[in-house]
Amino acid sequence: MITMHNLMRVILLVFLLEPVLSSAKPAGELNEEGLDALAYSYALQAYLYTYPLFITDREVRRREQLEGPVKNAPIAPINRLGHLQALADADSNMPYSPNNDTLYTGIALDLTDGPIILHMPEIKDRFAVVQVTNAYVENQPYRYSPRVNDGDAASLAFTPPGWDGQLPEGVEQVPMDTNYAFMAVRIAIDGEHELDVVRGYQQQMSLTSLADWGKEDPAQPAIPAPREQKTYDGPFAHMKKAADLLAQNPPPARHQAINASLWRIGLRPGEAFDPDALDDVTRRAVLRAIEDGPKVIDYLSRNRGKTFPNGWDAGRYADDIVFDYAARAAMALVGLMGNDPEEAIYLYTYFDSEGQLLDASKRYRMHFEPGQTPAIQELGFWSVTMYDGKTYRFVHNEIDRFSVGSRSGLKYNDDGSLDIYIQPEAPDAEHVSNWLPSAESGSFRVTFRIYGPAQETVDALYSISLAIPPLELQD
Repeated sequence: MITMHNLMRVILLVFLLEPVLSSAKPAGELNEEGLDALAYSYALQAYLYTYPLFITDREVRRREQLEGPVKNAPIAPINRLGHLQALADADSNMPYSPNNDTLYTGIALDLTDGPIILHMPEIKDRFAVVQVTNAYVENQPYRYSPRVNDGDAASLAFTPPGWDGQLPEGVEQVPMDTNYAFMAVRIAIDGEHELDVVRGYQQQMSLTSLADWGKEDPAQPAIPAPREQKTYDGPFAHMKKAADLLAQNPPPARHQAINASLWRIGLRPGEAFDPDALDDVTRRAVLRAIEDGPKVIDYLSRNRGKTFPNGWDAGRYADDIVFDYAARAAMALVGLMGNDPEEAIYLYTYFDSEGQLLDASKRYRMHFEPGQTPAIQELGFWSVTMYDGKTYRFVHNEIDRFSVGSRSGLKYNDDGSLDIYIQPEAPDAEHVSNWLPSAESGSFRVTFRIYGPAQETVDALYSISLAIPPLELQD
């Protein structure tokens, strides 16, 4: 029986809910603006999330066309060592910005047929690091560097997902979460007079399949047959290829959250992308994201990390950026493989201290106050490198100098401060040692690298308080 008191409560509840009820959409009416915004946001996130797989596919395709290692380049067929055995110059053509600080050995492994063992020699007299990424261009835990193993000789077995076999004594397992593993071995070099020493270290490196490990003269691992070339047509070609790349490289479990959400735009890892299964609003939103994706990537290539107040940008600002899909995509494009800050810090700038784009026809100065240069480990060092602002290659100059740094014999001022002169013409004779030549015209980029940074330097990077001076425009 309804009492007067209960009736009044019902009337009051209906009165309070009336504004909400009256503003609700009639049953079956679609909020197209909301659906469009949601689908576009997921599609653009999918574009960034899967972008590193396109870089991986590009690098695998490049290596599938090779019959042997590329001369003087860190590129070789899959399951082979590719040694860069000469210092890069302004004519070097590499898929990333080169440096004059290290010689690279590039390695791409296909672990489908089982583990492959990389042997690294003992390197105690200089900085040397083995960086490893998976197919998503995500750094794996480090096993070889002055920081983690003191440069001792090491035999590292890279094992495919789910492998649980036994390894020989003295062989350390490096479990991979994708069948592709990529490595950049960097060995420090301080000029052409050290080429023979570094080449000697490279020649002591080897790759061996687990089945051949321990044999007196083991064969090199088999080079996998090239994959079938598939053509993607139509306006949804990008997403169709993204779906196939996700199937070829099943995502690690840590990306479960984003994988579980991309169903909203028809992208499910392991399944083909079918745009016909989407409603019209979602289809249009996905197409818009595909069109905007390259614009976002272009922006991120210049703004991919945390920007310091004085204009420097930390391309990789944390030891783990695997969930920052925008930064991860930009790192894959611009750097291909960038070390974790604990091993090497990379900062770059396109701007001077006033926020103006760097102009190669003008003169700039980097001024370090006494004690301001970065703190480094025993084998660490730092460098400042000049790049063309469009090609990201070295700049031609009259003395073939592309970088200066802590190993360059820089001349400090009487008070302990340091000036580096960045300009097209040489400064006075007293300061030529501190001259970083720029081109005579056009824009440029400057990259500051710190190899083997001390922990205080890493901490300062994370807190955006690393004291790297800006480029000051000179009269």
